[in-house]
Amino acid sequence: MREDGSIALLIVTYLSLILLSVIGFSSVGIAMLAGHRVQGVADYAVLFGHDRAVRAGKPSPDRLQIEVDKFLASAASAERLDIISAESWVEGDSSHFRVCARYQDLFGLRINSMVICREAAAKSFLVL
Repeated sequence: MREDGSIALLIVTYLSLILLSVIGFSSVGIAMLAGHRVQGVADYAVLFGHDRAVRAGKPSPDRLQIEVDKFLASAASAERLDIISAESWVEGDSSHFRVCARYQDLFGLRINSMVICREAAAKSFLVL
């Protein structure tokens, strides 16, 4: 039995599969990083705003919005986020914050990423 040909096609196929796997795993890792970054910013923003907006156990909706905006403008963790929308509201003694943002990738490629939305809440309690 005689086989003529080259194994170049097989090698090219294997290398392309390896490259596709690396790109796929990298994309999943960056997406997970982006989701955690947006959630972290939402958590810290609502804690920052709630802490400064609460008086006698009740947060002020207007003051909450001002403080959350101040946090988003000054926090280093929010710098790499392209914030699409941010809203805060108060329900009883709880402050809520919802942010939708695009994460600017680590490689600086400016690839248009999906919008990631996350929500966080903080609640007051009085210690007597």
